[in-house]
Amino acid sequence: MTPSDPFDSLFPPGALKDVLSQQDKDGPGHGLSSKGRKVWKVSELLDHLNNIISMEYGRLWVEGEISSMSIPPSGHHYFTLKDGRACLRSVLFKTQARDLGFSISEGQRVLCLGRLNIYGARGELQIIADTLEPWGEGRLTAAFEELKRRLAAEGLFDLVHKRDLPNCPNRIFVISSPTGAAIRDFIRTACDRFPGIPISICPSSVQGEGAPGELIQALEFAESLAGDQDVIVITRGGGSLEDLWAFNSEELVRKIYSCKVPVVSAIGHEIDFTLCDLVADQRAATPTAAAHHVLPSRQEFSQLISGLELRLSRAMDRLLASLRQELDGLSLRLRHPGRDIMEKRSRLDELERRLVFSITHRIERLWARNLMLSQRLYANSPAGLLALNRQQLDTFYSRLFQAILSALKAKRAQLAEHTARLNAVSPLACLDRGYSLVYHEKDDILIKSSSQVQRKDRLKIILSRGRIVCEVVDTDGPETK
Repeated sequence: MTPSDPFDSLFPPGALKDVLSQQDKDGPGHGLSSKGRKVWKVSELLDHLNNIISMEYGRLWVEGEISSMSIPPSGHHYFTLKDGRACLRSVLFKTQARDLGFSISEGQRVLCLGRLNIYGARGELQIIADTLEPWGEGRLTAAFEELKRRLAAEGLFDLVHKRDLPNCPNRIFVISSPTGAAIRDFIRTACDRFPGIPISICPSSVQGEGAPGELIQALEFAESLAGDQDVIVITRGGGSLEDLWAFNSEELVRKIYSCKVPVVSAIGHEIDFTLCDLVADQRAATPTAAAHHVLPSRQEFSQLISGLELRLSRAMDRLLASLRQELDGLSLRLRHPGRDIMEKRSRLDELERRLVFSITHRIERLWARNLMLSQRLYANSPAGLLALNRQQLDTFYSRLFQAILSALKAKRAQLAEHTARLNAVSPLACLDRGYSLVYHEKDDILIKSSSQVQRKDRLKIILSRGRIVCEVVDTDGPETK
């Protein structure tokens, strides 16, 4: 290629159809040069590429190893998927991470289902994951162990929740494939051990994607028909972990846990193990073993009945002998009823006599008490009490009047005596003997010395009768300063 080759020759035909189109008519906002080349904004280009990636790839599976994983407080999982030559940024949001059946960790190899996207802030290609699955032979085992751990933490496998099976059930509900060997083995063994027990078959798929839903429906149907002494058996033949995966369904496990009827799990062979085995009230290694668990042996049951009959007969003989001995003892202690009647009649006559005497004596005592109370009531008649109280009131009134007069007389004499004493020491009494009191007219201060006044001060002189206002002309003492 020479420098004169056109720009389009660098790409396959049509590759730049959406990149180099439209001329200056697109306007200055698209940064078109005079040569007609379209210049993209970075955000526009990334949005355009995201649309192309979305239409071209949609949702896709990517295999890789987890590295550089971080979980901020938001709960989202940020990590890198890598292989020997390249790496891809990935994000698993909190909601999707909560629905995973296992915990992801650094260095784990996984399958990631998601959509490709270019993160505009850094211009990096990333995958937004919808879900993750463990990769390789152990992915189902890892999912099994994770679900087992989570359900065990919730207490679904605790022995305290497991119920005992009835000794001889009234009816057995078998949930299984109607064409499988497992149900034939169970029915054959059940008929051999204890024929006559009704067995109801609830058909369901035991393998495949729709199996968990059908198993749950069959379990709900059996539960709706079962009584107190009935049993539900879930069974199928052996197989790989993938074949038995329907019996590790979390929904099925929770349904068995909440079932009100005892459930026996007989899934696979002895070496096979599922979560249904852990949550069931009893686990049987095989369908044949399940029949042995659920039904008693006819021969053992007959022997048990014979033994119970013998024990019952011996117990009845002992009870009858004991009752005969007790009856003999009671017969010796039994008295003739006529004798008791005579004694009771004599006792009744005595009680009647004592009752009549007691009633008569009681009436006499009440009569005497009534007479005494009548006399006391007459003696304490309200009219007599009123007259007596009125006489006492008159006496008290006379005594009170005399006491008041005496007290007033004594108080008057005492008042006269105190008045005379007060007048004897009163300064006003001296005025009758020619003395007088001199005050400053302005502030009513008593004048006791000539030093208290000055010339032209106005004085007020209080006499025995009347007063005089005068002006100071002179004093015989020194003038006040």
